[in-house]
Amino acid sequence: MTIRRSSNDDQQNYTKLDNDYVRNTDKAINRKIQARKRKMRRIGFFAIIPVVIIAFLVNILFNQSETLAAKEQKKVEAKEHLSDLKEVRDSLNLKIKQLEDDEYIAKLLRKDYFLSEKGEIIFIIPDEKDKKGDVPGKKDKKDDMSEKKGKKDD
Repeated sequence: MTIRRSSNDDQQNYTKLDNDYVRNTDKAINRKIQARKRKMRRIGFFAIIPVVIIAFLVNILFNQSETLAAKEQKKVEAKEHLSDLKEVRDSLNLKIKQLEDDEYIAKLLRKDYFLSEKGEIIFIIPDEKDKKGDVPGKKDKKDDMSEKKGKKDD
């Protein structure tokens, strides 16, 4: 039987026996230490992986909620635009129905183009913005200039 010295021989004054029992107990202690290290590595690995997965899933959830909010906003805007277009469509359909009516066309022509039927007299009543005595209708710049010259001559 050989004598085995411990690694701390300088500090301690004892020696280990080198027999099967001591070697087996040292191996068992080393196996336990190694098993504890592996266990801690596994715990660390399996603790980090779920945290990373949860962070990834939270990130996906956040991005999807932003995308959903943006699409909801677009949906609201599209519904508003649709309702506006429906109003325009309804007014245009009404205008089409009115334009199919001969009486409405005659009324429109009398109003906008100052056309009259036989025996009708057209009276032009000025609007509020034309209360200064101006005749309704468009004036040319030449007409305005001639009026200014006429006023200077008076």
